[in-house]
Amino acid sequence: MTEPTEQPRTWLPLIIAGSIGGLVIVGAIVTHLVRTDLSPEKELAATTCEAAYEDLFPEGPGIIGGDIYSATEWQPLEDTMVRLGYAEDEELSGEEIDARDHEAAQLVDSGKDVMTVVWQRDDQSHATCVAELDDGAVTSTTVTELVTSDTSASPSASPSS
Repeated sequence: MTEPTEQPRTWLPLIIAGSIGGLVIVGAIVTHLVRTDLSPEKELAATTCEAAYEDLFPEGPGIIGGDIYSATEWQPLEDTMVRLGYAEDEELSGEEIDARDHEAAQLVDSGKDVMTVVWQRDDQSHATCVAELDDGAVTSTTVTELVTSDTSASPSASPSS
């Protein structure tokens, strides 16, 4: 009778498991760093907007991600809304861009700000929350479900607070 030959051992399952574990850890670190990078004002606006959203939509859909923009970040906000299909891409002149930049800077310099949160929800729809701040405190929030039509974007406002 012959003895069975032993199969050579492979490190492949261990390497795959280690790679997956490494990706999970890196993803958790990146998520933590992105969230901790928020200014105190953005953190306050995000927290207040999330509470307002929960009041309006206690049964969901849930929020799975989002971005927050200060008044001075109007260009990235506009780019996001165009990319998502809720706004038309408009060409602004240099003077118009400078005027918007100046207006936003004046607002922030006066101790006020308007933060806009754009959420993606678990049903693949989107919503926004506009939080008005004065001296570091949120004075009002407005949550809006975003709806597109074939001809143009039309937000459906749901004011709160």
